[in-house]
Amino acid sequence: MSLLNTIAPSKGAGQRRFGPMFLAKTSFYVGVVLTGIFVFTSFVLFDKDRELEVIPATRVESEIFSPVQEFLMASEVPSLHDRSVTVNCWSEFEDLEFNVEYLDRGSWRANAYYNFVRYHWRVDDKTLEVTRDPWVRTTNPVIGC
Repeated sequence: MSLLNTIAPSKGAGQRRFGPMFLAKTSFYVGVVLTGIFVFTSFVLFDKDRELEVIPATRVESEIFSPVQEFLMASEVPSLHDRSVTVNCWSEFEDLEFNVEYLDRGSWRANAYYNFVRYHWRVDDKTLEVTRDPWVRTTNPVIGC
């Protein structure tokens, strides 16, 4: 009974113990306890490490550059400095050094620096389908290749 008196003491005649203040305090304390239980069970139940299956590569780095080159040759985008002029992506990137790496999940990432920004392209290992990796985060102006 002392816990109940701590949360909602009765104060003389005409005072109700179970009023709005009791409801608010009880909701708060129950919420804190339930949050603690949730956090504890989350750490206990979901603390197991999971290993992702590594998909072995079926191609080598030299085979990946050719589809990226074809993708850039087929892409025409507005120029970086003058949006009214259309340029071919390959003409902008042909003199740059490309890095190619396998990502262990069945795709390759080809990247190159252009105007202080690193551009990424993903190449599927099986189909050699090239897509532009949209994760370019920069404040510099970028070209849509």
